[in-house]
Order: sequence, then C-alpha cells, then structure tokens
Amino acid sequence: MNAAVYIRKSREDDNKPGYRLAVQRQQLPEHARSQGWTPIIYDDGHASAARGKVEQLPQRSLLEADIRAGRINIVLVIELSRLSRDETMQDYVAWLTLCADHRVKLATPSRILDPAQHSDWMLLLMEGGFSSVEMKVLQTRMREGRQQALRSGKFLGGTPPKPYRYDRASGRLEVDPALLDDMEQIWTRAERMSAKAIAEALDLPEIAVRRAISDDRLLFYQAQRLDPDTGETIACNWDPVMTAERAARIRASRRSRKTNTERRDAAGLLSNLGIFYCGYCGRTVKSWTNSKIRKDGSRLDYYACVTKNRKDACPNSRMINHHLVDRRVLKSIRDTLANTDRLKDLWNAARRTADPAAKRRQIEMQITEQELQKQNLVAAIAAGILEFGDAKRQLDTIKGALVQLREDLGTLYTTNEQEPPWDELTVIADGIEQFDFDDQRSAIKHIVERITLYSNDIIIRYPFQRTRAGSYEARLTLNKPSPNRKSFTALSSGNNNKK
Repeated sequence: MNAAVYIRKSREDDNKPGYRLAVQRQQLPEHARSQGWTPIIYDDGHASAARGKVEQLPQRSLLEADIRAGRINIVLVIELSRLSRDETMQDYVAWLTLCADHRVKLATPSRILDPAQHSDWMLLLMEGGFSSVEMKVLQTRMREGRQQALRSGKFLGGTPPKPYRYDRASGRLEVDPALLDDMEQIWTRAERMSAKAIAEALDLPEIAVRRAISDDRLLFYQAQRLDPDTGETIACNWDPVMTAERAARIRASRRSRKTNTERRDAAGLLSNLGIFYCGYCGRTVKSWTNSKIRKDGSRLDYYACVTKNRKDACPNSRMINHHLVDRRVLKSIRDTLANTDRLKDLWNAARRTADPAAKRRQIEMQITEQELQKQNLVAAIAAGILEFGDAKRQLDTIKGALVQLREDLGTLYTTNEQEPPWDELTVIADGIEQFDFDDQRSAIKHIVERITLYSNDIIIRYPFQRTRAGSYEARLTLNKPSPNRKSFTALSSGNNNKK
C-alpha cells in the first residue's frame, strides 16, 4: 500500500514544537513503515495553504495528480489542516471529494478516516469547520497587527523599492548609495521628460519608470504613506530621499502631459475581468489604443493578445475593435438569458444525470491526449519534419486548449455547483444593454466563466447549460476583416499603448 506522506509547516505553527519540519520528516515516514505502508514523500516545507496561496504548494499539486492517476492509497499528515487552511472550506471539501472519488483514505499518526464512508465524511467536515474558524481568528489577528504596523509607520515587508534595501540586522530600511544614483537619473529627467522618453534614454522598461514616479512611490521616497481609512499622511520610520518640493515638480510634469480626454478606470468593457483569453496561445487579452487620431477626433480601442508586439509569439492574433466585440458579447448574454425558465429546466435535468467523476476522467483523458500531441509536435520540429512556423501555430492552439481543459478540470474539483440566481439573471437579461459601464462589467463577471477570442470568432462559456445537447458555450462570429483593413502586424508596428 502506497502512503503519501505530506509535509508542510506554516508560520502559525511556531508554538507547536511537534509540528516542526524536522519532526514531520522523521516521524511520519517511520509511522508509515510501522504500519506496513510504502511511504512516498511530498514536502512543501514552509508554506501557507490559505485561500489564494494553494498554487504555492507544488508538492501538493503533484500529490493530487498522483491520486488521480491511482498511485496513492492513503495520505498521511501530522494533522488534517496540513492539506488545506482555506477559511471558506471550498479547497478542503474539494480535497475530501478527490480522495473519496479515488478511494484514498486520510490518516494522522493517531487514526485513519475514509472520506468515502458517510460517518468519516461527517467527522472530516467537522474538523475542517474547526480549522476554518481557527484560520479566520488567525487572519483577524494578523490583519489587526498589520493595520497597527501601517499606522505606526513601519515597513510592511516585501521587496522595498529602489533605492532602499532591507537590513535584517537592524530590521529597518537603509538607503543604498549606488541605487540612489540610479534613481537620481530617473527623478531628474522626470521633472521635464515623459516616462517613455526616460525609458528610452536609460534603456529601462517603461513600466519600471512609470512605477518609479507614481504617487505611491513619491510618498514612499519622502518616508510617508496615506492612512487608507482617513486619508491622513503617516510619517514612516525610514530615511527620506526626496523632498516634497521635488515630488510636486515630478507630479506636475507628469500631469502636464496628460490629455484632457475623460478616461475610465477600465480600458475596455471586458479588460481586467480575469475571463478574457486568446484562443491561440491562452494568454490574456488586453485593451490597446491606436495613437492615430481619426478625423472626428476620436481614437479606436482594440482588443488583442498581450503578445501583440512580439510578432513571433502569437501569429494568429489580430486586433479587433472594442465596439464589435462588446456588442456581440452583450447580445449573446441577453439572448442566452431571455428564457431563464428554460435554462432552469436544463440545469435541473443536468443535475439529475450528472456524473462529476466521469466528467473529470473525460477531461483528464483529453489533457493527456493534448499533451501527447504537444510532445509529438515538439519531436517533429526537432527532427525537421515540420517547418517551425507551421508547427508554432499548431503548438499555440494546443497550449490554448490545454489552458481551457485545466481550467475546466479545476472548476470541477474546486467549485460547489450551486443553483444560479435565476431571478437576478432575469433582471440582467432585461436591462444589460441599458446598464451603465460599471454595471455591465459586474454583470459579465457574474455570469460568464470565460471568453476566448479568435481572429473571426468569440467563444463565451457560461456556468450553466445553454442547450439540450449539453453545451455550455456560445460561438459568435465576428465580421471578417476587409482587404483594406490594417493587419495585426501593421498595427503592432505603430505607436500602440497598452492600457
């Protein structure tokens, strides 16, 4: 019997000597051998398993993959909270479901529980609830401590901006003279030059220059920060490297180059929602503005893959007008939600016949097939059988498919299927095209799982079944580009600025 020995220690365990990594690494494998099990070690060391940080646990991800592959019979931990400290319990319940589906038991040095058994499942849920409460208490204390440190002017951790460096001996920020000279070159130019011009003159990334002269950084250089609740200025406990007068000159110079046009917080209706991706390479789709002004004084905004300025990265991508995409998406949402009673009937029917384990197995098989195709393609490139340009386009398509499949698989494992709020969807259907900009963005984020952009098509994936055939997706056709329309490459070579 293969026993996965999972080892992890969080900083919250500092007062629990029995949970030290050395203790876990010695005692857990010994306990597994004493039970006649074959231990397989998965060691994440010092790491947090709180919500939003589970992607920082590579060994736990490997363990999940081995469980799905049928290589593990039992998981041994010092205590069950080693697997997850998610205060919402979503990740923890997903773990129990994974183990139950694959007949994997959970063990500590004192007992063994089988999540496939109803009585043990109940015990595991109760323990997860206690761990969730404990995690919320710890987070509250940490949040209070951080707020106190913020208001007392202490450095809150992380990598300090140049020219500062953190001195562990004193526990304070110190000024690095060499870095200060580099920053002086940026600040001096910032009083009379644009960020783009500074970046070109000093051979720096433009985003690095923009960050270096942002309002937050200018305050940091003055050893100040703003109270997030009151807006008052807080004096900090590190040495200032910039005067208030110099910061004011940099801000004034920066603002003098701004246009008088009104600018929204979001560059486009679908930008920065975390659901808009390129169908060829799987990367995020961003909003771009062409610097060329039209005769009526307006500028055209476009959606395109984030790699649009790297011509070899995603050759199939092209720039598509905001209005064209936004109009199609809003119409699809309105048409899809036009008959919520029908959608509700489809949802109920799907729940009666649903087999989540079978769906997961099907997606895992599809991932394996795509990975095999990817390996064969790479081998063909290496052997000179395929031209690199043709193979690159196929490889981008496979990568995009793998991103979608892994997201679908993750959704099956981590999402508790709850009945959609049909009344809310009816309200959205009745008025989404009349909503203001922010309300439209909120509605799209609420009811759309993913939007995939291709050269002539958009695929919208909804969290509920749209058709009796079982489809969750809507495919929308875009107008094909006219022969006179500028190509992706031509626009990429112009002065386009990412928003």
